[in-house]
Amino acid sequence: MFAEIKFIRFYAFLSLLAFNSCSKQDPDGTYKGSISDWVHEVFEGTLTAGGITSRLKVILKQTPDGMLVEMKFSQPGKEDILRRGKWESGDGKRILRFFDGKEPSEYFLIKRGARVAFQSKKGISNDDGSLVLLMRNEGLSRKAAYPLSITFEGDGKATVNGGGVAQDLPGEWKWSSGDIVVMVTLPREEGPKGTTEQPEDYKYYLDWADDSHNELELEKMVILKPFFNEDGSKRQSWMSSLKFQERPRLKKH
Repeated sequence: MFAEIKFIRFYAFLSLLAFNSCSKQDPDGTYKGSISDWVHEVFEGTLTAGGITSRLKVILKQTPDGMLVEMKFSQPGKEDILRRGKWESGDGKRILRFFDGKEPSEYFLIKRGARVAFQSKKGISNDDGSLVLLMRNEGLSRKAAYPLSITFEGDGKATVNGGGVAQDLPGEWKWSSGDIVVMVTLPREEGPKGTTEQPEDYKYYLDWADDSHNELELEKMVILKPFFNEDGSKRQSWMSSLKFQERPRLKKH
């Protein structure tokens, strides 16, 4: 009898789970809002080498001319060293590249909690062996708002416009672990020597707002890009992820 009661309770629990999973409302139509992203980020910190503590400032910019970087190295009693180049999001890090003939010509910013580690291929550390950590200067950094529109259609089809992309991008949507996931692929771009660059995939993770039946909240965006192993084989790896502390809302229109 006791075993039978346990079975009934377990069956009722499964039925409740099934009901809740089916009660999720599918989105339909067009939802509009905006997202904020950094267009000017300033990171500052210190590097102690040979008993001398120097200041380091890295400025990342997103401009119509591309993703630009400035790096200033200030050592006591010496003239500042200023280098300019370009940056891009890489395999879990930001890659800074300089073309002024100086070495190293490539550095990395790797997220470490609220700060970022400043690194190169050969490694950079303070005299005590600790990582060189930079903190974002919130006062000097700037964000901009970009309109975002997502249209949900039948058969799992979707179209995304905005969010830093200046054209309609057709894609797909589906439920995944309780989230509404929209995925679109950017158009291929011509690379060096006439080759075609591998396209990037954008994924948007959304859920219904708790206090509104016609608003979606954007939890995070993930950019996926194929990367290559040393043997030339391709592997899919996350390029960058933006998780929103204050979730942008997209309202049905």
